[in-house]
Amino acid sequence: MKKENVLIFLRPFTIKNPTVDEQNTFMGREIVNEVECADLGEIYSNEALYDKDLNAFIRNEVKRKHPEWIVAEGASATAAFGIRHQKKILINPNVSYDELNNVSEFDRQKTFAFFDGCHEQDYEHFQSAYLNSALFPDDDNLTLFTIKEMVESIIETEEW
Repeated sequence: MKKENVLIFLRPFTIKNPTVDEQNTFMGREIVNEVECADLGEIYSNEALYDKDLNAFIRNEVKRKHPEWIVAEGASATAAFGIRHQKKILINPNVSYDELNNVSEFDRQKTFAFFDGCHEQDYEHFQSAYLNSALFPDDDNLTLFTIKEMVESIIETEEW
């Protein structure tokens, strides 16, 4: 899979009035994701995502670049979840029952989602309509780097 065929939208920084520890934790996590996962695709970090309307921004980038796959974390995953007829790997999207109506067979089969223990309810909602999901109940901060090998396997498998 060519790197330009995958767009990766990391989790944007959304904490209001953060502490220094929260800022440092976020920045450290983002650096690890950027450095260790750069070979997966084109990465959109907090620098590109901060203070943007994620729904509009991610849709516009997908429309402009026509990727084969989207990989997204957190709020970016929630925004990307609504894009239909697009292969997606989502990490901790917020999932409401409203988004589970009228799901096409393409989306049911080609949307993957991974959830940590803090997103168990979203996992339960997601798996009620989609085929490919996994819960990591012992992890409370799932990141792209954590599941990098699974993501690589999915995007490199021809049948998907």
